[in-house]
Amino acid sequence: MYCMIEKLNENDRFITNLKNSDDTLAEFYHLDAMNPESFKQRFELESNGREVAVANVIKKYMSDLTLTSEQLENIEALKNGAKVIIGGQQAGLFGGPLYTLHKIFSIITLSEELKEKYNTKVVPVFWIAGEDHDFDEVNHTFAYNSKNAKLHKIKYHTMTPPESNVSRYSPNKEELHDTLNQFFQELPETKHTQSIISLYRKLIDQYDSWTDMFKALLHEVFKDYGVLLIDANDQGLRRIEQPFIKQLIEQHNDVDSAFRKTQVRTIESGLEQMIQTDTNVHLFLHEDNMRQLLTFENGQFKLSKSDKVYSTRELLNILEQEPERFSNNVVTRPIMEEWLFNTVAFIGGPSEIKYWAELSEVFKVANVSMPIVLPRLRISYINDRTEKLLSQYELELQKVLVNGVNEDKQRFVRAKASDAFLEQVEQMKQQQDELYRNLLLEVSNSNDNQLLVDKNNEIHQQQYDYLLKRYLLNIERENEISMKHFNEINEVLHPMGGLQERIWNPIQIMNEFGIDVFNPSTYPPLSYTFDHIIVKP
Repeated sequence: MYCMIEKLNENDRFITNLKNSDDTLAEFYHLDAMNPESFKQRFELESNGREVAVANVIKKYMSDLTLTSEQLENIEALKNGAKVIIGGQQAGLFGGPLYTLHKIFSIITLSEELKEKYNTKVVPVFWIAGEDHDFDEVNHTFAYNSKNAKLHKIKYHTMTPPESNVSRYSPNKEELHDTLNQFFQELPETKHTQSIISLYRKLIDQYDSWTDMFKALLHEVFKDYGVLLIDANDQGLRRIEQPFIKQLIEQHNDVDSAFRKTQVRTIESGLEQMIQTDTNVHLFLHEDNMRQLLTFENGQFKLSKSDKVYSTRELLNILEQEPERFSNNVVTRPIMEEWLFNTVAFIGGPSEIKYWAELSEVFKVANVSMPIVLPRLRISYINDRTEKLLSQYELELQKVLVNGVNEDKQRFVRAKASDAFLEQVEQMKQQQDELYRNLLLEVSNSNDNQLLVDKNNEIHQQQYDYLLKRYLLNIERENEISMKHFNEINEVLHPMGGLQERIWNPIQIMNEFGIDVFNPSTYPPLSYTFDHIIVKP
């Protein structure tokens, strides 16, 4: 196995600007990710005093797993004040998109690099966003069928989707097994297939909740690297968070004001607006078996899905007695995460780290220190066949990753076409355009006749376009095998118009290369980088 680094010429310059310590970004991110002093500052930061309680909660949360010596060692290190590298993700079906695992790659890789550089323990922590309730975001994935070079959407179907968060949801095991079977029906049988199927079946049978299955999968893949896992919706964690949730309730107006004002400034600075929310409280309350957003109006806290209202005192009483009923929204979740952990760096996806800019002043209002914010590793996998097809059609890998193959495919088709035919069709279009302008002059005094000439010209031009389109389509049909090859390259490296890691599922890669493909030590050249990584297992 080996890694290659590709510098992608992307339209979105955000990560490049972050790498270049852009002045605009420096206004909103408290620490420069490229300055070694930023890391030194984070390591020297005094511990928050919650590390023992947090470590105990993590140990209890992971007690249903067989912990490795590396994980037990990291739990003890966490208790003793070791700093962490942290990132998180929703619990997606069968692991969700590939980039979920790439986040953990990134956390492990940076932890190891900082450990060596600063000669101190650094603990990798992955935060499962189990408090999220948008089930439509996590109940499906995609399988790539190499025989027909097509992606197939694989969805877990249920007549009773959860109205509460996914951590409270226990899927139907029989339906989940059927969904797994549907996925593997799209894949070729390999020497790894049966072991991967057995692993997933075991996870479905052994665990009940949606997030516990997800947790167990991540543990199975990354346990030897000491990765610690925690569900944001864990009740033990919520009890630790109690005083900070109280602070967020009491300061909700200041928090919202800081967020809104900062968001205006980011937009005025030319940054893309990332967070859209109508609430001014930025917390959820579990009520009537639903996760409901809180909003403060006319001196009361209102719920988004019922008519119930609470005074501040009533809400604080609920918090005192049942803290597990509260959860964070997109604005307060990062603040809570950093309040809990002694963090050196937060690692997120490209869009995820963008919205942290809008929280710059919220961190200050809440008196929480913003960590270094870094993008996760971006990785694509390429096998011998795809590499061979790229070479066969003389395609640039970097260009395909960013833009797909459509332009190259059209160039291939036109190269097979008759130049004389294409030129004559273009000449007819030009002649029609000249005739149209002349006819317009002849009827310049008649609006009705001008409309008639316009319509006639439109029909003629459409016919020429149709002629050209059908002619090129016939050439595509005559080169059916090559068209399938182009489509295959696109579905592998640029599926659905984006990077492979955003669409493909980990099962796809494990089925071809085995579960060890996701161990960072499998390819020693892997190191933290802002550039795109190509892995050839």
